[in-house]
Amino acid sequence: MVFMSEAGTAISGLIVEPDKDVFLILVVMDKTANISRFLSDLSRCSEEAGSNILDLWTSRGELATTVLIALTLPSAEGLRFFVSCIKTSQGVKGVSYVTSRRRGLLVESWGFPVLPHTGRVLVVESKLLEVIIREGWRLLGRSLGLALFHASFSYGQELARRLKLLGLEGKDLLIASSEILRHLGFGRVTWENVGDTKASVSVLGSIECLAARGVQGFESSLVKGIVAGILGEVWSVDRSRIEVKETECVARGDEACKFEVSVKQLK
Repeated sequence: MVFMSEAGTAISGLIVEPDKDVFLILVVMDKTANISRFLSDLSRCSEEAGSNILDLWTSRGELATTVLIALTLPSAEGLRFFVSCIKTSQGVKGVSYVTSRRRGLLVESWGFPVLPHTGRVLVVESKLLEVIIREGWRLLGRSLGLALFHASFSYGQELARRLKLLGLEGKDLLIASSEILRHLGFGRVTWENVGDTKASVSVLGSIECLAARGVQGFESSLVKGIVAGILGEVWSVDRSRIEVKETECVARGDEACKFEVSVKQLK
């Protein structure tokens, strides 16, 4: 039995297979890989390993195609065979898997791309985030915004550094960071007119600012900080030299949030 939900920014689901060992396998492929050929190889590997495929998702991003497979297997040996077999399919760059902690029950959760040294991902219902932001702003005002900006700036820097570990720089790094932020639910980030010291950035569907619609005096802190932190790392400057101005915001009724980010000139 499979219960699925597909949001605009992520994929999740609950698989219930009583008294069976359920496995979740993530396959990362070159973005130009032939999906039809891969599915043929998948069918062959599944049959030879004696597995039963319960569910399958595919997503084609800017950098790669990913496939998430939920299946049952008769033994650990069958799992090792299946993983080794699927690795030989043309275009496959990497395969990772997890085993259900409770027999017969598996929660699917997928964020892409997988990064070196990634920590835990906390899934928060949007309503809870809305209450935190609205009540926090009502009680603390700009003091809350300042704290969120500084914290999220550091996160944006760290995210960019992890992408650098994958060998990404410049435009490729920015595209990859947009994919990650989209899958984490922050919104769709578009990097516009990015130069050596200035950039225009728009965010469609910012989860932070949608939650704060109608809040008097509200301005983005969380998303603004992440964007600024990423650009700060790209430009190799610290927080003290970054200026960010939000020119439009969905919390104020605009269609998207827009930011002007620049490097302060040294005197």
